[in-house]
Amino acid sequence: MPAELFARIALYLTQTGLALLMALLFWYYLRIYQQTYLKVWLLAFLAFAGYQVAILLLYTTDLGQSNVRLPLAVLIHFACYSFALLMLLGNRLQFPVNSGQTKPKPVYRYFVIFFLLSCAGILLPLLLPALAAWQQVLESQFRLVLTGILLLMAGTGLWQSKSRGFGPTLASAVLVVWGLLYLGGVFGNLLQLSSFSSLNFIFIYKSIELALLVTLGFSLVIWLQENERSTNLKLTEKTRYLDQHDQLTGALNRDALLIKLDQLIATANVGNVYLVMLGLDKFKNVNESVGLKQGDRILREVIRRFEQSIVKPVLIARTGGDIFALVLADVVNEKQLQYTLQHVQQLVEKPFLLDSGPVKLTTSIGLSQYPLHAGSAEQLLQQANIAFHQAKRLQASWLSYQTGMEEETARLLAWESELLQAVSENQFVLYYQPQLSLRTNLLEGFEVLVRWQHPQRGLLMPGEFLPLCEQLGLSQVLDLVILRNAIASIQRWQQQGIHIPLAINMSPIHFEQEGLKQELKGLLQQYAVSPEMVELEVTENTAMQDMEKGSNFALELQQMGIKVSIDDFGTGYSSLAYLRKMPIEKIKIDRSFVMDMTSNDSDMMIVKTMIKLAHGLGKRILAEGVETVEQLNLLRNLSCDAVQGYYIAKPLPEAEALTFFKSYQR
Repeated sequence: MPAELFARIALYLTQTGLALLMALLFWYYLRIYQQTYLKVWLLAFLAFAGYQVAILLLYTTDLGQSNVRLPLAVLIHFACYSFALLMLLGNRLQFPVNSGQTKPKPVYRYFVIFFLLSCAGILLPLLLPALAAWQQVLESQFRLVLTGILLLMAGTGLWQSKSRGFGPTLASAVLVVWGLLYLGGVFGNLLQLSSFSSLNFIFIYKSIELALLVTLGFSLVIWLQENERSTNLKLTEKTRYLDQHDQLTGALNRDALLIKLDQLIATANVGNVYLVMLGLDKFKNVNESVGLKQGDRILREVIRRFEQSIVKPVLIARTGGDIFALVLADVVNEKQLQYTLQHVQQLVEKPFLLDSGPVKLTTSIGLSQYPLHAGSAEQLLQQANIAFHQAKRLQASWLSYQTGMEEETARLLAWESELLQAVSENQFVLYYQPQLSLRTNLLEGFEVLVRWQHPQRGLLMPGEFLPLCEQLGLSQVLDLVILRNAIASIQRWQQQGIHIPLAINMSPIHFEQEGLKQELKGLLQQYAVSPEMVELEVTENTAMQDMEKGSNFALELQQMGIKVSIDDFGTGYSSLAYLRKMPIEKIKIDRSFVMDMTSNDSDMMIVKTMIKLAHGLGKRILAEGVETVEQLNLLRNLSCDAVQGYYIAKPLPEAEALTFFKSYQR
């Protein structure tokens, strides 16, 4: 074998080996990083290795004179084009240039086009005798021209990209030089320069190509490492950001709030600093009605409103689900503080425009002040939290922290533990107060009243624990206990042949909740009780909170067969139009008007007017608090439909209530 041929084969084999080594290296990186551009680079080096192997087989073996000559020639072209095309594609994957306005064409189309060009470059001179003189140009020079152009496009495109790292810069230079090398070699041959066809030039040419191959692989590895380092830095920065910010809203989280607030307090010239903690009232109900995505949208909108507010909070944080904290440092007097808090309330109470329609919320606010209340961020946050929960329990718009609130909070927490234990151990017992029909002089129902059989304190009346339930947000829990026990008692009574309805009081927070209907349906089915045996009593003010919603909800309950009545009538602010439209069973006159009606002409006239009003609206009316025979006779003369009170019977335990019913019905 001639030395020149041996050296040439060695050079081709070296290029092939290095290309395969680079492919192996990128296969290793691909398994680790799982990036598409690594797969493209892997295929590019495999294509270059295939290109070199095909040249060796075609020009240094007998295969070049056999039937596989044409497939090998096509393979040389296609592998060469594929190498350049894959390098261009890999760069585009790293730095996309498509703006998203037009859909990019599928990549396989380009390979199909270049495969057809490869076949055309080899077959056309054979099929068309007129092109036979151009066979050398089409088989060799055209391939190098097209590959050189693709490499130049890859290099210049990479140079124009946003990246200015060493790896991409070196890779772009290599690709440009490589493209120029191919194009320079072609033009030298076309000009028939003798130096371009000499053996020395070929070795220099292939040696430069080998150096470019090594440098390209080296630059791509550097690029990969720079890219991963940049990604890790971005992830670190994102992690650092998420450590300090709420992911949903972008506001500060609790830990970051404490750090920045301590830094603010440490400022030498800082004056009064107010920490405002506020929560969205009944936000859980909003989530249930409009969905979690819309609820998240509200939370983001709240932060946006705070950021654009004229009160200019120094710090804005989200410390819990629907709990926010604002730090104010430029409030100089009480009047300005009042204005600021009113403005914050208005920001929250402004309707939120959602896909399902506008949603209006209210807020409760707790406030603490530096240096009046505390000297550290942790203490300020704790005291603002105490004031916030106190405001929420008392249904106040806002409360400033006061010394002693901790004791009240501790007391409520102790009561909360006992109340939850009472629910789990069924310590609540029902009492039943008879309701007498003045038209038939028979019992028409019982009102269900609750007592707490406390293991240490004995029997507690409603006034001793119902306000606590309301403050602690346990009213709905207690309502469900009373509903379940009352419906269970109806079932027990029916089994004894006693069929009499029960009137059950509903807390304001529970009435009009979608879940109440489902609870009622489930309990009625579970205990096989007819809906006509259940009557729900709601206070006048509860029914008036949202007249349209209250009316619709009462109508839905009525359609289920459940009666609804207005309790404590006369103590609220009902309108005649509302009472006329409200699908209620009856109206109950509050005991405060009945107690003195026999001796007070004004109370007697009010009761008389209420009775006429109810009958005029087509409603039945019941008077509470009847304690004397004079009151009973007067109400009978005024055509009142029914009464209840101590004169008929006090609230009775279940066994006594059943005995009373059996004796009274005779």
